[in-house]
Amino acid sequence: MTTVPTQVQINMFCRDVDACLTFYTRLGLVEAFRAPGTGPVEHVEVEAAGVRIGLTSAPVANALMGLGVEPGGNPSTELVLWCEDTDAYYDRALAAGATSVVPPIDSPDGRLHYAWVRDPDGHQVKFVQKRDH
Repeated sequence: MTTVPTQVQINMFCRDVDACLTFYTRLGLVEAFRAPGTGPVEHVEVEAAGVRIGLTSAPVANALMGLGVEPGGNPSTELVLWCEDTDAYYDRALAAGATSVVPPIDSPDGRLHYAWVRDPDGHQVKFVQKRDH
């Protein structure tokens, strides 16, 4: 029996799965799974650096499973995407429909360069780039 997880997936509950899917694919993430296979999307998964990110319809999750989830509001979590060019990803995210939270800045010690946005459903996303010293 395996005693550690074999894969990691993060699920984010969305009001508008299609808008979120468009946003993340515009950032370069690749669609890996969708359900149902035809018709309106209730759940879709994209991949980033070997991690699956599920975009799940909050109304469907609540109707089918009674999860009581509500997207938007004040984020208590964030999706962090490590990249080679924070400025480019930040600009790309805004062009794809994100809202700026904090434009690109350097960390106080200068080792990192980062920025924050909110995706079309209000999920907080952070882009982080290591600085060479």
